[in-house]
Amino acid sequence: MKTYKGNHPGADEGWEMFKRLKDSDGVEWALYRKSQAHTEDWFTYKISAIGRATRKANYWLARNSKTGQIGFNRDFAMMREHRPALHQMVESVIRETDTP
Repeated sequence: MKTYKGNHPGADEGWEMFKRLKDSDGVEWALYRKSQAHTEDWFTYKISAIGRATRKANYWLARNSKTGQIGFNRDFAMMREHRPALHQMVESVIRETDTP
């Protein structure tokens, strides 16, 4: 099966890598977060494979830290379908880091 390499954003672009996760397939992932310039409530998240992963190695989503609303939900839905353990971990970490 074909594998893909994670494309990691740089800190110089405003991204913060704040969590490393390992899914049930043994693939390690880096979870990045960046605040959106137009509002303090919205954050963009990028989840990138550390190394190579099957199907997809990068996922994007946005989340409102006050309401919990998800943006870019297509990637999050694909993660839930193909990588349910990773989806659950990412969702848990994001909820923990939301500001009150």
